[in-house]
Amino acid sequence: MNKLELVKYLDEYLQIDNFQDSSKNGLQVDSEKIEIKKIWYSVDASTYIFDKAIEEKVDMVLSHHGIFWGHESVLTGIPFRRTRQLLNNDIALYAVHLPLDAHREVGNNVGLMHAFINMFWLQDWEYKVENFWEYHGSTIWFWLRFKNKIHISNMVTPYAEMMQLNKRLYNFWNKEYFSSIAFVSGWALSSAWDANKEWYDVLLTWEWAHQDMILAKELWQTVLIWGHYETEKIWPKLLAYHLRDKFGIEIVYLDEKY
Repeated sequence: MNKLELVKYLDEYLQIDNFQDSSKNGLQVDSEKIEIKKIWYSVDASTYIFDKAIEEKVDMVLSHHGIFWGHESVLTGIPFRRTRQLLNNDIALYAVHLPLDAHREVGNNVGLMHAFINMFWLQDWEYKVENFWEYHGSTIWFWLRFKNKIHISNMVTPYAEMMQLNKRLYNFWNKEYFSSIAFVSGWALSSAWDANKEWYDVLLTWEWAHQDMILAKELWQTVLIWGHYETEKIWPKLLAYHLRDKFGIEIVYLDEKY
């Protein structure tokens, strides 16, 4: 597929201009190639990821966490090494951060939420989905309420096995049942207070800080910490599948955290 047309499609499909983000979303490193036939998709844009992408002779890397985050003023050190790898091998880099977290079809939060819905075989009338809150005017996070309560033991083990995620449930209130979950991607336990005010039984997020866990316990807010990489490795894959099915682009994936 023509590279400029692909980039234009991704920009519009992911609505990158609608988000205020620390990431420089979109095409971060260009290439001389006109046609994109093979894409490497990954969570991160790192030197060891690029090593494998070079071996696979891909035309573009599609990542959730890119190289540039808006604070760089010089191209030195690790950003230079990463960029040099791409330029020397004529590989483009497209990165998409918050727009992928928020997307209603291939997004991190929506995807996790629908995984819960499917796991419990819920019908449309058995749950309600609404926005959690806005970040700089954009809705990224969501909450899910069930009509009937679900035992807490039914959530952790089956879901973790299905999604291949780390099990880290902190049931500070010793709840036996839950009827609502807030899905907040990233490092977001600071939002425990907001979740508590809205009476969410469980706050599902990716990462935590020590002081945030203290706050969550003081609020008796049950939290489910899945891990940043573990929760985000699936949705770049969905985006890549979307491009494969729509444009016939070959896709390759490396599931490598560290």
